[in-house]
Amino acid sequence: MKNVVVLSIVLATAGAARADSLADKKYWKGQMDYVERSLKAGEEACGVKFTFEWVDKDKLRAEAEKNSNSPNGICTNIIDEVVSLCHEGDEDKAAVSKQLKGFTCGYAKERTLQVKGGVVKYMGNNQQSNFSSWAKPILEKSL
Repeated sequence: MKNVVVLSIVLATAGAARADSLADKKYWKGQMDYVERSLKAGEEACGVKFTFEWVDKDKLRAEAEKNSNSPNGICTNIIDEVVSLCHEGDEDKAAVSKQLKGFTCGYAKERTLQVKGGVVKYMGNNQQSNFSSWAKPILEKSL
């Protein structure tokens, strides 16, 4: 019985240590505020209330900061690219609104982009150049 109590205390303490601090919560709220601006622009331009989810926030933040970037600076690129498609004409807008429902975004040294189940998954960085000329053809082929 003692071992169960000790194990429970250890697990509870470990869980509490992993919880986001107030500083982390404020940081990610600030990042999300910027993302929400792009999502709102997407809703207005595309007629879709897009969802968004971070992928491995700790890695994204650490890698972004190493390169003087921010998570939102990396992730809003893909949202803004999709929004730009909606401005290109009715056919583009219809394809986006019919097929896309959300985004997930995280860090990767070599960027990747895939559309699956209505979700655009972008794993990227701001070190590789020519984002739009790289992302737009992938998006168009996926729609």
